[in-house]
Amino acid sequence: MPNSLTQLYKPAIAAILPAYNEAKTIGNVLEVLCRVDSLKEIIVVDDGSKDATADIVRTYTGRDGRVRLIQHETNWGKGQAIFTAWRNTQAPYLILLDSDLMNLTPAHIEALIAPVLTNKADMTLGLFLGGRIPTDFAHWASPWLTGQRGLRADILKYVLEEAATGYGFEVALTIAAKQNSYRTRIVPMKGVWHPPSEFHRGLRYGIRWRWHMYGNVLRAWYIATSQRYPKIRSIFPSIGKL
Repeated sequence: MPNSLTQLYKPAIAAILPAYNEAKTIGNVLEVLCRVDSLKEIIVVDDGSKDATADIVRTYTGRDGRVRLIQHETNWGKGQAIFTAWRNTQAPYLILLDSDLMNLTPAHIEALIAPVLTNKADMTLGLFLGGRIPTDFAHWASPWLTGQRGLRADILKYVLEEAATGYGFEVALTIAAKQNSYRTRIVPMKGVWHPPSEFHRGLRYGIRWRWHMYGNVLRAWYIATSQRYPKIRSIFPSIGKL
């Protein structure tokens, strides 16, 4: 039975999942999304995975016509995966999610997009609460890094792709929203969490990946901010080369 949100607005909403080697977890997320009646499209961009991610997604494309799979031949990075999905949908509203979420429910999805649909915000930031202490702390300490968002699709046209490469997308998106005076709202996602990179990438590679991610974040901030404040480039000339 469609919920009241669907009945009142019936908007075109696309959920976007960038995925890289998420065969162990992406099925859990897709199970939840397929139970959300208000979604028009569920777009998975397999960003050059070397595991069975694409095969698992294909089992859902056969079960639910809203599920679409787009594949990158090589790993281009999370930002490019999201841009690819955005360019392949005309939905005016988007939900961005990580593909390794645990304890996700349809209610979380509806809560994430509701403030945007009711014009109380232009973008939401979904922050973990009461799932796992490490991921809870990381989200609330740096909310601009969350990969869980509900937003008006037109915000993405203001995001600098150069800044959004790799793992800099969330920072570039947050800065673009602020620079264009878009309203943002935090939405607690009670009980939701995801494994840290060290857990499913291996400790050694996971630590190296995390430092690479931080470098991408710093680079994204530098590029996106220096477009508005050019003097930053002269103060920190080497950051853009990270």
